[in-house]
Amino acid sequence: MQSITNKYLKSLFNSISTELIELVKQAEKMPYTTQNNYGQYLKLLTMLKPQIGLNNAVQLLIMARGNKQGLLDAKNIINNQGA
Repeated sequence: MQSITNKYLKSLFNSISTELIELVKQAEKMPYTTQNNYGQYLKLLTMLKPQIGLNNAVQLLIMARGNKQGLLDAKNIINNQGA
């Protein structure tokens, strides 16, 4: 199952990498008002979650060189809000 997921994410990333990299660049240009810029990543994950799922969105943004800790912090916030 892991292999299928990895292939799916790589294929999806190859299709939309330019857009994802631009989203990350825009988020990183903003002044950090939250630790690891999780506030900006929270916005991106909220936007992408309905289309590709939260875990996939996190992985794709990490692949686009997003701040890993900021993305994981934002993911935890989203997960805790749904609890």
